[in-house]
Amino acid sequence: MIYKLLSVSKEGEINIGDYIQALASSQFLPSIDGFVDRETLKDYNGEECKVIMNGWYMHHPEQWPPSKNINPLFVALHINSTAKDTLLSEESVKYFKQHEPIGCRDTNTVDMLKSKGIDAYFSACMTLTLGEKYHSEEKEEKCYFVDPYFITRWNLFYIVFNLIYLILHWKPINIIAKKYPENKKGLRKRMILATFYREYSKLFTKETLVNAEYISQQNKEYKTKFSTDEQRLSEAKRLVVEYARAKLVVTSRIHCALPCLGLGTPVLYTEDAQQSEASLCRLGGLRDLFTILKWDKNRLIPEFVCNGKLSIHNIIPNKSNWIVYAQQLKQVCISFVSNK
Repeated sequence: MIYKLLSVSKEGEINIGDYIQALASSQFLPSIDGFVDRETLKDYNGEECKVIMNGWYMHHPEQWPPSKNINPLFVALHINSTAKDTLLSEESVKYFKQHEPIGCRDTNTVDMLKSKGIDAYFSACMTLTLGEKYHSEEKEEKCYFVDPYFITRWNLFYIVFNLIYLILHWKPINIIAKKYPENKKGLRKRMILATFYREYSKLFTKETLVNAEYISQQNKEYKTKFSTDEQRLSEAKRLVVEYARAKLVVTSRIHCALPCLGLGTPVLYTEDAQQSEASLCRLGGLRDLFTILKWDKNRLIPEFVCNGKLSIHNIIPNKSNWIVYAQQLKQVCISFVSNK
């Protein structure tokens, strides 16, 4: 039997979080014999292979159910609300029943599958297992902001307000702008980051914000700079190693926040209080694992008690309720591989 990983390389932008999920699966496979693209599963006509089918499903639901040449382990599965009609069709229900039980990344997916009579359970996410191979006792004096959530408004009041704030705080915002992976340039970029600095500086020390590393996990560069799935998997590994050595990570990406939990790295999850249904439906059960900063009505609000401003020297410890899910995921994957 050969083993393959899921890739997601057909869209305009690459979300490197998809490859971080693949990296988590790779820890348990005896070999990596290539990739199967999540968005062309039905078209796969290669050699029969085992695939851990974790992840977000899907941009092209017409590609469901997968090819018969794929022997799947359904664990950490998310069915997005935008694709549920196809993925819960009569044909799809029959397919899922052939591969029960179905481990789901979120409780919303559990409920959808159970409503169709499918044996499903909440498994949480495969990236919680990344500490199996990538945990690091060695820590660097670094904080990472990975796509931290905030919104800049562009009405007349906020334009004037941000411009005045930018002038008064030009030096730290300019330093951050030189590192921040934002497509906008020049004054517009700094006006955007005035919103970020104004709100985040209420909770984080100036030194933390100025000295932090700033990363985006989704942009076109992951497709142009890394032309193969192997290269993207390698970049995912590099990021995971960086997160494992960090003192603190602040992120709106669940596939940065969940890996950090598994790696034992203190992490704060930033979210939009008014997020869409397509976004919110991903978070059932997962949200309970995070320490959360919520962006609500142009303010950043902690859902925890802060004793002074946050920094790499004043950190909120992670919750521990994720550990049981990581242990269960490991056992499920080991069993899948051992059953020839």
